[in-house]
Amino acid sequence: MDTPLVSIIIPAKNAESTIRKCLNSILRVDYHSYELIVIDDGSTDNTSKILSEYKDIKTITTGGIGPSKARNTAAKEAKGEYLAFTDADCVVDVNWLNELLSGFKIFPDAAACGGRQELPQDASDFEKNVFIFMKKTGFITEYMRKTDENATIEVNHNPSCNAIYSKSVFLRENGFLENLWPGEDVELDYRLRKKRYKLVFNPKAIVFHYRPKNMSEFSKMMFRYGKAQGFLVKKYGIFRMIHFAPLVLLSWVSLNIFGILTYPYMAKIVFFFLTIIFLLSLIIITRAFIFKKKNIVLSVIFFIYSLANWNIGFVRGIAIKKYILIK
Repeated sequence: MDTPLVSIIIPAKNAESTIRKCLNSILRVDYHSYELIVIDDGSTDNTSKILSEYKDIKTITTGGIGPSKARNTAAKEAKGEYLAFTDADCVVDVNWLNELLSGFKIFPDAAACGGRQELPQDASDFEKNVFIFMKKTGFITEYMRKTDENATIEVNHNPSCNAIYSKSVFLRENGFLENLWPGEDVELDYRLRKKRYKLVFNPKAIVFHYRPKNMSEFSKMMFRYGKAQGFLVKKYGIFRMIHFAPLVLLSWVSLNIFGILTYPYMAKIVFFFLTIIFLLSLIIITRAFIFKKKNIVLSVIFFIYSLANWNIGFVRGIAIKKYILIK
């Protein structure tokens, strides 16, 4: 493969704390055949001012159309053969583009390639906890994929914070579902896989992704994730492992209530199994943190907050008639 032109697309809204780090990291990548397009999506902080400092960056200014439509808008104006997506709160590795493109060398018929997420060195302690939590639970979400190998593999989904698509495929399949965020990448990859397109993952393509900085931000993030997945289940049915979580939780609650309202003996059996499952769940979630006593309580708090907010969001997503973007 030669050095095809790559269009790097970044939606940004009120990203003054990270956008400069993001752009500087891209300007240092060991790949020079690219154009950089940033969508200033209705920012009210200093994001616009920071972007004006970079003369070689194409900036598209909108009034706040959401990340999905912003990416689609940029994709239609992009000149590259490939569309590389990352977020304004990400810092990319110097070999990021080379490694993403290598997925197409290994799998010439691939439509897209994604990569690994790590944590920036200057992340806060809370961000580190969120990162480890999400990494340990990645087996069920596919948001952060755990791999002990450096091999490029075929997958069903890559998050849009670290992914590259063939522009021809992306435009032909109408890009991201506009107004849906987050989950727009899940929806697009689901449609691509349904049409037999091949998606691959290269763990050597790395972005360093900042995370929520406090419990309030984390709770809102989990609610948004749940709402998007509830909407997708309503639209397409169950097609991911994470979609079974609300059904399992509802079954546990229903069985417990049924047992209590019918036979005391059954109630005891159900309560026993629910207790075992609950304890096992806490052990698994506790493993998401460094094995220190002070983190056990934090682990349980994260577990409760994520479970509650995600499922509340999921129910909300199932119930709504039309998905309304949460800005």
